[in-house]
Amino acid sequence: MKSKKIWVFLGVLGIVLSGWVVSKLWAEKDNIYESLRLFTRVVALVQKNYVRDVSSDELIENALKGMLEKLDPYSTYLTKKEYADLQVTTRGEFGGLGIQIGIRDEILTIIAPLEGTPAWRAGLQAGDRIIEINGESTEGITIEEAVSKLRGTPGTKVTIKIAREGAAKPFNVTITREIIKIKAVPYAALISDKIGYIRFSSFSQRAYDEVKDALDSLFKEGARKIILDIRSNPGGLLREAVEVADIFLPSGKTVVITKGRDPSSYRELYSLSSPLHGTEYLLVLLVDHGSASASEILAGAIQDWERGLIIGSDTTFGKGSVQTLHRVPETEGAVKLTTAYWYTPSGRCIDVHKVKREKKKEKKFYTLGRHHRLLKGEGGIIPDIIVEVPYIHPIVNKLIIKSAFFKYAVKYARRHKDIPKDFKVDDQVFNDFVKFLEKEKIFKPTEEEKKEMEIAKEDIKRRLESEILSKYYGIAGTYMVILRYDPLIKKAEEILKEAESLGDLFKNI
Repeated sequence: MKSKKIWVFLGVLGIVLSGWVVSKLWAEKDNIYESLRLFTRVVALVQKNYVRDVSSDELIENALKGMLEKLDPYSTYLTKKEYADLQVTTRGEFGGLGIQIGIRDEILTIIAPLEGTPAWRAGLQAGDRIIEINGESTEGITIEEAVSKLRGTPGTKVTIKIAREGAAKPFNVTITREIIKIKAVPYAALISDKIGYIRFSSFSQRAYDEVKDALDSLFKEGARKIILDIRSNPGGLLREAVEVADIFLPSGKTVVITKGRDPSSYRELYSLSSPLHGTEYLLVLLVDHGSASASEILAGAIQDWERGLIIGSDTTFGKGSVQTLHRVPETEGAVKLTTAYWYTPSGRCIDVHKVKREKKKEKKFYTLGRHHRLLKGEGGIIPDIIVEVPYIHPIVNKLIIKSAFFKYAVKYARRHKDIPKDFKVDDQVFNDFVKFLEKEKIFKPTEEEKKEMEIAKEDIKRRLESEILSKYYGIAGTYMVILRYDPLIKKAEEILKEAESLGDLFKNI
């Protein structure tokens, strides 16, 4: 009898719940119809009363964009042209400036300039905010709209207005567009006894091959400790992140987890092959706020599995979401919709927008290796060791904007047939540079600005060294100077010289 009552109770409960679900669905259906009636009413009001004629297509397209962009910075509606432009991004070669952009705090922001590109040569920096493009405000602009405005025929110019932290006021930079050829590893070298350096600047289609080749080459030269520099690496496709992680992690280790509201979005991606040169050599990754997307997947996996140490100047960008494209046949456009988030192997959410929005009680995360270290949080990858980078004096920004270092280096190279690789800018060259600026009417400093140049003298010298050496030795010349002075590289070298095992890397954290 008791069993029968339970079954009757469950049956009644099922009927009640079914009725509740059906009524809820009908209520939502009624709400949708009411909302659509409201939308139609507003469209009619605009078309009848607005100060200029507006097509229904334009109104609906703007409504779609507004609806999706309120969800997060990466969900949007793509027109036919915008969808076609998006296909160009993943081909590894395109016409433009050479910057990766994103929306941060509702402002169009440079995640990172790509090395060797027009944007990089113009001195654009990670964190610069683009507030105008060709005189038009970027307020409310989408990433796709910005890309469309910034790209164009090679040889044409675009002027952007930059708001930069530390600069007294926004300034214009005019850049000539070029075909952008993305090189994953622009530089690699043995920098001291057994320590190799790899500059990994972009997850292009050849990222795996270029990182692998660089590592092979350094090991042949005697490297047994590696610095992998992914600062200002804006990332790329999920597949490329997993492939590169495969070079460093033992097989069968989780690299990244994706999950969203739909259970089918859950995926756990693993390293598949044996790591190149084993897992005993010491590894340090360098990151900054411009390290984003696939770079954060790589850094998170390395950190979680205690495969290496993360040294950085700041928390990484926090771009950790998956976007899925849904074609819209009626317009030949597409809806780009965030459908999942990326999580590191220990369960940390990489996406900063999700973490900020939810504001849940802080959860503790630990590394998955034998040291079981407490990690510092989520919403981007927080370095194990944070190193402060020198503040860029406003006077240096002024000189960068005017291409002063570049122009002097061209003049210097014309006057000197060759220079040694250990060339350094002394006071004589510095003073000649100051005279050159005034003589060529590039920059005539006030008395106050002359004092500022003296304060920033060492930074100015280093930037001159970089530009001058690059005129003789190309990109390698630039890195000769970076390796001499960069505080993160120096810190990594210091730690690697003292460490003999992976355990030694974590002693002072």
